[in-house]
Amino acid sequence: MHENFWDLMEMNCDVNTEQSKDHQMSWCFWRRRRLVVALLAFFGFFNVYALRVNLSVAVVAMTEPVETKLENGTIVYIPEFDWSSQTKGLVLSSFFYGYLITQLPGGWLAAKIGGNRVFAIGIGATSLLTLFTPPLAHTSTALLIAVRVVEGLFEGVTYPCIHAVWSRWAPSSERARLATFAFSGSYAGTVVSMPICSLLAHYTGWPGIFYVFGEYYPWFWPFGFDMDDNMVARRKGISRERSSH
Repeated sequence: MHENFWDLMEMNCDVNTEQSKDHQMSWCFWRRRRLVVALLAFFGFFNVYALRVNLSVAVVAMTEPVETKLENGTIVYIPEFDWSSQTKGLVLSSFFYGYLITQLPGGWLAAKIGGNRVFAIGIGATSLLTLFTPPLAHTSTALLIAVRVVEGLFEGVTYPCIHAVWSRWAPSSERARLATFAFSGSYAGTVVSMPICSLLAHYTGWPGIFYVFGEYYPWFWPFGFDMDDNMVARRKGISRERSSH
């Protein structure tokens, strides 16, 4: 379906034939594929950090005492997850155990199969695993820790592999600007997602945090494959030489 999307955008750029090519390129930014890659990378890193910090907010709601009515009518306040400080620390830090492991393999995989694919798979898999976080948390704390470690394994490839993307897509004169714009998505993701997480926890319950952010990336992660070097080289008006820039 995304193939039709790009074709439609190309047609919109060609509607007014009286416009000059320079004027068309000024607003048809999707014809400059490296700008599209930078935009996709921005939202990718936005989601990377949203998925990373969501548990930091959710754990407050998960361990907060809530009003519970016993069978005899007595009202008590019991946390849904009665974790000790040590357990909470282990749950929150488990993500980074996996994250550290795949830093070097992420760059190697990007060189082998393409940075775009590794980036899309890394974030897409993390988003999918995030959707399973609430049921796994209710099943076992050990399973919650395990899924966070696996999420870290997949997210750990994102930063190394994006450098492989810029080495092929960005001209040396634009590489710093494009990379800076893409990496700024991580800061935007942190700033935006934390207050949203608190609102979701308040109005929908803490599971809503994982469901909302887990469903965010799959809507556009096929575009990560669509922007693969070989696929773009086959698109109309883009030569193999230009696809390397």
